[in-house]
Amino acid sequence: MTLCEDISVLYVDDEAELSSMVAVYLEREVEDVELSVETLTDPYDALDRLADAETGPDCVVSDYEMPGMNGLEFLRALRCARPNLPFILYTGRGSEDVVRDAFRVGATDYVQKSLGTDQYAVLAKRVANAVSRNRAEETTERYDSAFEALETAVYVLDRSGRFVSVDDVFVDLFGYDRDAVVGSHVSTVLVDDECRIREKLDRLFDEGGSATTRFETEVYAADGERIRCVATASPDVFDGSVHRAVGTLRDVTEQRRRREAETAREQLKDSVLDTSTTLMSAEVDEIGTKIRWTLQSLGEFAGVDGAAVYSYDVDADALRKTHEWTADGASLPPVAVTADDCEWLLDRLRRFENVRVPDVDAADSSRVDSLSLPEETSLLALPMVSNWSLAGALVLVSAEAERWPDREVSLFGTAADMLSYTLERKRRERQLRQQNERLEEFASVVSHDLRNPLNVVEGFVDLARETGDVSHLDRAADGLERMNALVSDVLELARQGRTVGETSTVDVAGVVERAWAAVDTGEATLELVGDLGTVSADPGRLTQVVENLVRNAVEHGSSERGTECSDALTVSVGPLPDRGGFYVEDDGAGVSPADRASVFEQGHTTTEGGSGFGLSIVEGIVEAHGWTVAVTDGTAGGARFEIATAPHPQAFGPTRAD
Repeated sequence: MTLCEDISVLYVDDEAELSSMVAVYLEREVEDVELSVETLTDPYDALDRLADAETGPDCVVSDYEMPGMNGLEFLRALRCARPNLPFILYTGRGSEDVVRDAFRVGATDYVQKSLGTDQYAVLAKRVANAVSRNRAEETTERYDSAFEALETAVYVLDRSGRFVSVDDVFVDLFGYDRDAVVGSHVSTVLVDDECRIREKLDRLFDEGGSATTRFETEVYAADGERIRCVATASPDVFDGSVHRAVGTLRDVTEQRRRREAETAREQLKDSVLDTSTTLMSAEVDEIGTKIRWTLQSLGEFAGVDGAAVYSYDVDADALRKTHEWTADGASLPPVAVTADDCEWLLDRLRRFENVRVPDVDAADSSRVDSLSLPEETSLLALPMVSNWSLAGALVLVSAEAERWPDREVSLFGTAADMLSYTLERKRRERQLRQQNERLEEFASVVSHDLRNPLNVVEGFVDLARETGDVSHLDRAADGLERMNALVSDVLELARQGRTVGETSTVDVAGVVERAWAAVDTGEATLELVGDLGTVSADPGRLTQVVENLVRNAVEHGSSERGTECSDALTVSVGPLPDRGGFYVEDDGAGVSPADRASVFEQGHTTTEGGSGFGLSIVEGIVEAHGWTVAVTDGTAGGARFEIATAPHPQAFGPTRAD
């Protein structure tokens, strides 16, 4: 970060108190960089402040919703005067339309406001990166101008078109021996045919005067390479007549390459914006297909061999591939990247840093070898961030050694952000749909399941009144207890629609033991099998899951074993052998294959007096954590519930039909 030793930032936000707090955090968040923040509350005052490019800031950070002029209008006005000044939109409005429009207008980056102070470290890093890239580009442009002057060859021709002299730059640039060039005709080095060259020389010498002719041409170097040049030729007038011409040749091969690269970047920017629009307009059930199309569009445009989206599994500390595209015949990116093999890669992604392989900053070549990539293969991994935590990564793989220029990496980073927003939207909409389904089920419970015991209570109370037999009230009391149990379970089920609380690393064995102690298990015994390890979860909710599974095993497993079985029920808990997670199983009667599809439905029960909500509550809590739960046969023939905390990868081949 040597290009960003001192950074000045202008922060524009109509909330003065918030501006002051943001300024304090930004000035202390970036290490090894002196970052100073000036705050303004009015975008019009900010435009006046930015009018002087000499004394202006290095970067602008702006809110979106401001009175009089919003953040995009402010950016449009700024771009008229300062087209290259880094600009970061920092707003609490999380609309994907705003993100798309911001990049179309010319925003350098976008950061969404949220609760907590972690966001300021991300914002400060984005500021430092934007300024660093901008300064690098400005420095490159200045050096390019200086090099153009230093690398311009000078030559002199006589009226016949033969070289009279050439300078040292000419000799170095084209590789000729000076003595071999002097005296030779200009047609021996120019690609143009001799007739066209003769016409240009005749016009130059016959017309006289001081007009300079400028044209593009190709020059043969001594090794036969054709070098694209911009040439000039000016008549050298002496005693009123033209005896020779003085000209220059400047190699524009690199300049043309830069123009082509700039055009390619603009096309890449358009491609990123188009794919972003497609992602934002996708329905929830279309998102998988749209992500695959996005990867294909970016991959084909960038000329890489594969592109993939990985999700980050916090519990396993690993990246797992969820979507991918590969060119025909290309090797696939790895299915998973674990901390055991690539801790250096995951560490950089967790710090929201882009990873390039080969990377000029990577001193340890063994790190690259740990990716198990074929020789000469290059890789670009960009972090996908959600709620200020690593959610996954966008990975591009090329069979050729790519250098991954900063400006292109920045555009791919925008695509990674949009993919992250899209997957988060999918998660939120899926969660909302589940909540709506629960509301419909609650209405069914209230109208049906609660009405039945209510009718029982009313009937027996009426009988007691009519007959004076108070024994009927005992039957009514049973109905009230049944209603109380139903109400408690319905309320608990309703709570599962809420987001799980704060998660932490939880010892699964400890949760199982606490849950076992909280349930009336009678003569049943608990058996812990193997190392259950830890999992990232809401401890209270996870305990509730295990309690309900234990209670289900004791109530159903014991009652359905039959009187001929004298052994006490055994409940076993152990790790899943093939993925992250654990199982809870018993040696009772088990669940028939016909009933497995409905065991998690609300109201499903096979015992008298059961509410039918226990397993539905389990499923709700498990899904709220992003896990899955399934029922199958236990090793001893009983019921086995498997809770998987690590998702299976979802892959898309290059020619798979949508």
